[in-house]
Amino acid sequence: MLLLPLTFVVASAVAQTGPALTPAAQSLVAAEYAFSDQSAKDGIRAAFMGAFHKDGLVFIPRAVNGLAYYGTQLEMGASLQWFPIRVDTSSAGDLGYSTGPYTFRSAKDAPDAAYGWFVSVWQREAGSPWKVRLDIGVSTPDPSELPAPKALPRSTAALPPAPAVSPSASTELTALDAAFGEDAAKNIQNAYKARVDTNVRLYRKGRFPLEGAGSLQRYLDPFPVTFQPAEAIVSGSGDLGFSRGTLTRKDPSGPQTSNYVHVWKKTGGSWKLAVEVEVPAK
Repeated sequence: MLLLPLTFVVASAVAQTGPALTPAAQSLVAAEYAFSDQSAKDGIRAAFMGAFHKDGLVFIPRAVNGLAYYGTQLEMGASLQWFPIRVDTSSAGDLGYSTGPYTFRSAKDAPDAAYGWFVSVWQREAGSPWKVRLDIGVSTPDPSELPAPKALPRSTAALPPAPAVSPSASTELTALDAAFGEDAAKNIQNAYKARVDTNVRLYRKGRFPLEGAGSLQRYLDPFPVTFQPAEAIVSGSGDLGFSRGTLTRKDPSGPQTSNYVHVWKKTGGSWKLAVEVEVPAK
């Protein structure tokens, strides 16, 4: 695995910039903080049981139903704290994602034990609040000597009217992932350059996130990869979606298999990769 230069660490500390958040995005910020607040108050298990969608997935490392998994866990007094630095939602307000840093402690008064970044995909259906449809994260080194990431301001925005549409399975994004993998197997740099959004964020275990397409050449591992998509969901408005599956990297030491999650955003009529998370499959 390539070492991460300091320039990427500094980039990862920059909070979301650009246009003001939409009402749907503001409500997602509020949902993320409510999720985190419940974890601090009632514990990790209670928070995840309360926030997850009935079909929500968590990676341990394979993807499993979040409610089924956390329903079997005991509350052990561990502490998990996090906050969002970026959120985005579909124009319909039925699908969105959030990301930011987290800190895990084995107990509330214990020294910091583990650090990382999370990516959560949220789904909202008619008559319901935001629920976590997918939750994944990567561990990182201790960031205490680096610039602190800037949290998004807490939002008190009311939940917008229920979306008129709902997310659905997408064969288009599944095909997009498959084609992405075919191209990445031939030339990984060109495959990513052709598909990423300008403000793309890439997450790898043990490394701080990359932010921005300009640093791809220095961040990507040089070995070819292929994607085997397992699921894809797209917003009812057709402008935001996610896909997941397994990734195989042709490392000289032998094939390396990971789980991946892609968040896709339609820009100028074309799908662009907004977020990619890769975590080992075992």
